[in-house]
This record gives sequence, C-alpha cells and structure tokens, in this order.
Amino acid sequence: MIVDGVRTPFLKAGTIPDLSASEMALTPVGELFKRYPKLKESCDCVVGANIGNQVLHPDGSNLARVILLKAGLDPRIPAWTVNINCGSGLHAVLDAVKNVELGLYKCILVVASEVMSDYVAVYNRQQRAQFAKLYEVSRKKAPMWRRLPSLMKEWTKMKMMPHKPEWSIKIGLTDPVCKLGMDEIADQIAEEYKISREEQDLFALESQRRAKAATLSGRLKHEIVPFRGIDQDNGIRFDQNLSALSKLRPLHKGGTVTPGNSSQITDGAVALMVVNEELAKKNGWPLLATMYSRFSSIGGCVPERMGLGPVQAIKQIFSHDWSTLDDIDVIETNEAFAAVVLAQQKEFELVKDNFGRLSPEKVNRNGGAIALGHPISASGARLVLTCAKELELTGATSGLVTLCVGGGQGVAACLERGE
Repeated sequence: MIVDGVRTPFLKAGTIPDLSASEMALTPVGELFKRYPKLKESCDCVVGANIGNQVLHPDGSNLARVILLKAGLDPRIPAWTVNINCGSGLHAVLDAVKNVELGLYKCILVVASEVMSDYVAVYNRQQRAQFAKLYEVSRKKAPMWRRLPSLMKEWTKMKMMPHKPEWSIKIGLTDPVCKLGMDEIADQIAEEYKISREEQDLFALESQRRAKAATLSGRLKHEIVPFRGIDQDNGIRFDQNLSALSKLRPLHKGGTVTPGNSSQITDGAVALMVVNEELAKKNGWPLLATMYSRFSSIGGCVPERMGLGPVQAIKQIFSHDWSTLDDIDVIETNEAFAAVVLAQQKEFELVKDNFGRLSPEKVNRNGGAIALGHPISASGARLVLTCAKELELTGATSGLVTLCVGGGQGVAACLERGE
C-alpha cells in the first residue's frame, strides 16, 4: 500500500545551476519525515531510481544509498537503485511493492530523482590520453618560453583530433541497437499511424491547457513541496497556442516531431512511502492507494517501435484479469512524444472490444510530460503519485500508470484508491 508521496516542482533543465540529484531528492524525503515522524525509525529499505547522475560526484554509483545516508536513516538498512530507462521510477515503486508483498520489508522509501542539467560530455580513450599529455606538458618545471612549443604541439594534436565529445544525453536518447534517436522513432510511428503534425500539436496544446488549469486551480499543489523557493512546475507554457506550435521546426527534416509536441528536458525528484497494512495501522498512517504486483506488467517490442511498449504491457495486465480499460477511472501515461500516445490510442481502438479504449478524457487530466517535463527516472514515480492523488481528490476507484521505455519496452501498473 502507498501511504503518501510528494515531489519537487519539475524544473526546466538549467533553472538551478548548482544542483545534485541527491540534494533534490532530499527535499521530498524531508517533507515525508516531517509529515510522518515515525517514518525514519520505521523505514527498513530504500529503493531509488536514477539513470544519468550515477557517475557524478556527490551522488556516486548508488543514489539510493547516498540519499539513505544523507537523510540520516539507519546505515544498517539496505538501499539499491534501479534503471530501466524511462520506466525506472515506476519499476522502483513496483520493486518496493513486491518486496513488501513477500514480507521481506515492512516500510520502503521509494526515491526517484533525475537532474538532466548535469548530464556529462563523454570523451573517448584517444581524447582522454591527449588531455593527460597536455596536462603533463603544462606541469613541467621550465620557463614558459621553453614549454610553449611543446604545449602548442599537443594543443594542435587535440584540435586536429577527428572525434568530438559525445553528450551523454544524446547517447541516452539514442537506441544502441537500432541506432535511432527516440525522436526519430516517434517520427516513424507518426508516419506509420498517419498521425499528422496538427494532431500532435493539438495534443500538445491540450497537455499545456490541462497543466495550466491544474496549476491555477491548486490541484497540483497536493503533490508538490517547494524547492529552493520554487513552488510550481516551471515548464508549463501558460500562453501556448496552436499558431506558435505550428511554427516550430521539426527535429528532423521531413518529420513532424518538434520540441513543442515532445516532452521537456527536466530536473525533478519524487518520494513515496510503500508500507504493509499492519505497520500503517500501528502507526496510524493513512492509505492513499493500493498496488498489487500481479496487476502490473513489463512488455517488450522491437526498439524501432519503442513508443508502443505500453500497448503490450497493458494487454498483458488485462489478459489475466476480467477488467478492461473502460473500467479504469484515471489513466496516467508518459507523454514522451504526442505521436506515441496518439498511436497507443489508435492501437486500442482496434482492439476495444477486448481491452477497451485509452480514452482521451481519462488520460492525463492534469497535463503530462509535454507540459510538466520528463526527468527520465522520476517520471514513473510522478505518474504513480499523480494518479493516486487524483483518485483521492475525485473519489474515483481505479487508476492505471504506464510509460514507454527506450530499448523497446513498456511498463504498466494498476492502482486502487485507499479507503
């Protein structure tokens, strides 16, 4: 069961210059400690989600462990960090749910954090060797006039090197098997399903409109804790219009995917409490939502159709259950690209008699990643939190969370409102 959760505002990359993933994560963690004084002593495990910050100081190679120690939790309890690309945040929640179901732990803190602003540039072996040589020459104890010829020689070698640095964000958004960028895959899917540029822009406009309405009404405040003086998502374009969207240049020549109908590069963190029912009752904690691992799935597809991964995952859930999508009240899906969500909806129109419809009225009522942003590993946890809070606010019974995953996968899970 999920007792509660909270997140930072999702911030456009570069909003805050000096920022680490662990610092960002400690804000929602600290808020949960404040709300539930017994949480720190009750927590017996931490499961984290992170992709791109695990080689950086000060977060190291296991972000969950860093957060555990910085948060002042008992160092004897375990912590691990999961990585299933865009599905990492949801997978971390499901990992926690499964471990609680098995009785291995009673109270797991799930922390998903991603600071995309700090994704690094990667240099190859030849470049690294040249940097070392240049540094070595510059350190020699000799007058500058004697060192200058050697420095110029090494510097010239570096400038003449054939390889430019690779940005890890570009590497991460390019499939290593099919060699296509995620945006190229979205373009192919748009072409295959005959999804026009205007359809994608209209979808993006609606995401912005819904996010704006949810923000102005205070609906999203139920899930956000201020971070460094910022108390709302700052990627929402409050004055967005179709004319402005239609003027944006496609990311690839001849394509229809643009920065306006794609998810934003964002920083953000989410924390959730996954607890067994007995301990929650003992501590007097509420029940926000319930998740069962048997109503979750990871589905696969070829990498070239990455955006259709959720279709397979959702079908696997409902193939083993009497329900269909028509029985679900709230649906939260990751808007990696407008094209892929529209393609998913078209796929389910073809099989609606067996699985129901991915109804636009139910999907992302408060906007999605096109407006709010997509801090890769945090998005899945954010979708769980948003879905659970929406069930609580509306009194609806059931929800579904799903994401497409780079590499050709999809993750999906069902939720029930807490009593």
